[in-house]
Amino acid sequence: MRKGKAVWEHQRTYEQSKRQYLGEDVLKDTGSAVVWWLAKNDEHVEKTVADLGLLAQLTSAANDSDIPERLQELLSPSRPDEPDGLDGIDGPVSPGAFAGSPGHRSAADHLSDLFDAMGFPEEDPRRAMLAAQFAHIIKEQNRYETAEEVLRRFAPPEPEDDAA
Repeated sequence: MRKGKAVWEHQRTYEQSKRQYLGEDVLKDTGSAVVWWLAKNDEHVEKTVADLGLLAQLTSAANDSDIPERLQELLSPSRPDEPDGLDGIDGPVSPGAFAGSPGHRSAADHLSDLFDAMGFPEEDPRRAMLAAQFAHIIKEQNRYETAEEVLRRFAPPEPEDDAA
């Protein structure tokens, strides 16, 4: 029993340390994320440059902040043949007004894009592990709904009951 508790506490401490590292160092801002990514993947400089918009979206999602204006041009522009749904709207729009509308991309969508860019297929257990870590960081920013959405989206499948 004590050994199990010690193992659990070690895993918990490791996970907390990793979340802190990701939240305070790696995903602090886009520049930090790029430097971290290049340190891990120095042979993929061109891909990193191509994915700058994705890294900007990820760091913004992790910090629940807007993407800085200087990085906006790195984002994929919407296609001109797709209406943006803003016709007839003059004045400010409340945050979240377009959530669930066609074309809206949630933090979980952006996180899925990152996992895809990292080469983690849908069934890869690292997706759920990293998503849980991101969700914790997001909760620390008091964005509970976003964190819950990330947890729901990437929750590992329930184990099948063999007793049936």
